[in-house]
Amino acid sequence: MTYEKVSIVMCTFNGAKYVRQQLQTLLRQTYPIYEILVQDDGSTDQTMHILREFAAKHPHIRLTANNGPHGINNNFFSAMRRAQGTYIAISDQDDLWQPDKIERQMAAIGDNLLCACRSKPFSTDGSPVNYDPRRPNCHLIRLLYSSIPGHTMLFHRRLLDMLPDTDYDYKTYYDVFLSLTAACHQSLVLVDEFLVLQRRHSEAATYAEPDRRRSPSTANGLYILAWSLCHFARVRPYMHAYFQRRLRLLQHIPADGPLYRDAVAIAALEGRRGLGSLLRLCRLHVRHRHHLFYAEGCGPVNFLRAALYCVMQVYNYRYLLPNTHHPSPITHHPSPNTMIPLGAALD
Repeated sequence: MTYEKVSIVMCTFNGAKYVRQQLQTLLRQTYPIYEILVQDDGSTDQTMHILREFAAKHPHIRLTANNGPHGINNNFFSAMRRAQGTYIAISDQDDLWQPDKIERQMAAIGDNLLCACRSKPFSTDGSPVNYDPRRPNCHLIRLLYSSIPGHTMLFHRRLLDMLPDTDYDYKTYYDVFLSLTAACHQSLVLVDEFLVLQRRHSEAATYAEPDRRRSPSTANGLYILAWSLCHFARVRPYMHAYFQRRLRLLQHIPADGPLYRDAVAIAALEGRRGLGSLLRLCRLHVRHRHHLFYAEGCGPVNFLRAALYCVMQVYNYRYLLPNTHHPSPITHHPSPNTMIPLGAALD
């Protein structure tokens, strides 16, 4: 049997507490791994000591250290460019992989640019966790409002050459670049299995406690509608700036077709003021109501949800308000779910 070259890319920063366990799960993959490329971003704990220990025993572990901190985006982008495999899988430093993760994703990716899987959160320090058991939605329209976490991704390296200019000030994480680019080309597939155990702990860069209001229920939906109506005028200006950046990102992706053009139109309307723009946005939400939410669906309830979405999603961007304790705009709405469920009370 012929195996494709698969590189696993892991970026580390002060990960000594958990990185050893994750490296062990990478080494136990049932699919032969060409290389494990680990790039450290200036750790001050014992991370480098542990990495050198593993690299000494396993020659296919390639270890590099940055000269000065790069940050999450630049660290991952530069590490991915250094990978030599035809396919690249992203690993966080504190998760645990199922032994057949790469095998299952390689069997599923076919001619697609990117294959995602599902991840299930767990906690070892008492941090609250939650997840949605439904099959997540990776349609382009959904991904305008959510993201596929990098730790679930395996992609063909040609996707790197299709990314927008990563030096542009999009203020978003690398996994949004990857998932949106693949989705714009309608070249993204999901393995609907939990192949990653995602460790949620208070020290994680993207940790946020689960919001009980995101649980699907009529009461939560009414609460979110009321909150959004009360705070609509405050939050929307910050959403305009957010989606203007998202629009620039989409416009730099070399794609075309009706779906892509509708996605660009939605991002453009989200970045505009005025009742006319809001009504046109509502019409596009209704048109794409089957693909707008965490789980795809149809019927009159989906129609109503889509019609209200341009108002109710204001709740999901409340973190953009100054002096809030929610994640900053460069994060992609952290959540323990594999597909981050913005507005999950509507889902």
